[in-house]
Amino acid sequence: MLPGLPSLLGSVVLWLSSAAPRGLAEQSIKCFPENGPSREWLVRNKLTPGGLRTLRVLSVASPKTNPDAVLLNISWVLKQDGSIQMLKATKICVDGKGQFLTYSCVRCNYTEVFQSQTPPDGSKWEFHYLGFPIKPETSYFISAHNIPPANMNEDTTIISVKFISPGCQDPVMKYTKKCQDYGSLWSPNITACQKEKSVEVNFSTSGLGHRYQVLITSRNDDVLGHSDILELNQSRATVTLPVTAEEGKGAVVQIIPYFSSCNNDCTRRRGAIFSCPESIGLAGLNQSQPWARPLYFLLPALSAGLWALTAGLYLLWRRGKARKAPPHVPPLLPSIRVLLVYHPQACFRHAVCDFAEYLQGHCRSDVVLDQWQKRRVAEMGLVLWLTAQKKEADRVVFLFSSPAEACDGSCGPSAGGHQESAQDLFALAFNLFCSDLKSRASLDKYLVVSLGEAALSEDLGALGVCPRYQLMKEAGPFCRDLLSL
Repeated sequence: MLPGLPSLLGSVVLWLSSAAPRGLAEQSIKCFPENGPSREWLVRNKLTPGGLRTLRVLSVASPKTNPDAVLLNISWVLKQDGSIQMLKATKICVDGKGQFLTYSCVRCNYTEVFQSQTPPDGSKWEFHYLGFPIKPETSYFISAHNIPPANMNEDTTIISVKFISPGCQDPVMKYTKKCQDYGSLWSPNITACQKEKSVEVNFSTSGLGHRYQVLITSRNDDVLGHSDILELNQSRATVTLPVTAEEGKGAVVQIIPYFSSCNNDCTRRRGAIFSCPESIGLAGLNQSQPWARPLYFLLPALSAGLWALTAGLYLLWRRGKARKAPPHVPPLLPSIRVLLVYHPQACFRHAVCDFAEYLQGHCRSDVVLDQWQKRRVAEMGLVLWLTAQKKEADRVVFLFSSPAEACDGSCGPSAGGHQESAQDLFALAFNLFCSDLKSRASLDKYLVVSLGEAALSEDLGALGVCPRYQLMKEAGPFCRDLLSL
């Protein structure tokens, strides 16, 4: 039996209605464990039902009674033929092919005798069963057959499918206890900057372990520098690796944790390397050139003189403008607060940041962006931060970018190591939107913007009820509607 199955099934009776609407005699199922052979195998039946039409499997979060498990949602459709009148039950078995072999079955009895091949509305008989806890990254073989089964030497009615459970990066699986022990919720917030002869790496540690290895790897995955860190009760760790600016072109930083639950098999995290702010400017001058040294004294004096000249010209301009200004100038309208939620595949630098600057410069908006409030997100947690920002925002804008938009390698979805956080942010924001679908007052604050010919996927079809704009073709109407609170 699969781990955790007795606590979810045991002798509990599960009732699941079919997809058909309520009729004169509503059909339903009652499921219970049955690992051995069914009693119908012991007799020969004159007539037996046909097999199933389809068998589908999905992974879903478990009920609130067991939040540490992810279950299989198994659905099947019956064939439309006369033999359906002989159908008594459907048996489902799950065979796990992970590190430890597992096998478990349930039998779902139909509570009513089938009187017709289809439900009253003319659709198909479809049933669902939720159960069988699964582990991450494990292969499962799900088989199902109708009861009474086919007799010996007759065509079998068994139908089966293969299902591979998602890994700990999956939005549902990552919240299970096993994945949390592997560090699925650990957000290192990596910052790495390139100096002239070294790379300084800073990241957040986890309470799951204190040992980490930091690697600097080239585009060809060659190790340019590495260091072991043992941090005790430190929330942030810093290490400097000797990698020159020439060697570090296109390199990335990798953090390898060593947690007690996964030891040497923990998921590593990656981050991009940027130039340190102090490495730009006068620090780049060649100290061996004699003519460059006087600049250190000349430049501050020139800057002070230019500042004084600019201030004087500005005061003269303001005095002249004040004389020509009308006596009553209407006050500027206050800006609005916009929460910007971007699709994980959007190019952050070329699409998200440019659009945020457009909102601030042309649409009188104060933009709230998760990457601009990393510290506050880390302190509050993504869920609490997003809920608070959505409540305070005047508008919530969902941004989509066409894959055909120009985006070089330095600004792809994973630039800056925030692809995972972008996926979490978008999924949580979409769930908050879905919860507001019944409230017209809350729904009015949402807008959808697409850059290029970006289209909504089927799983995001609910956003179709929101006003949608294509930039820059509809820039004027978008700003006008954005500000019309």
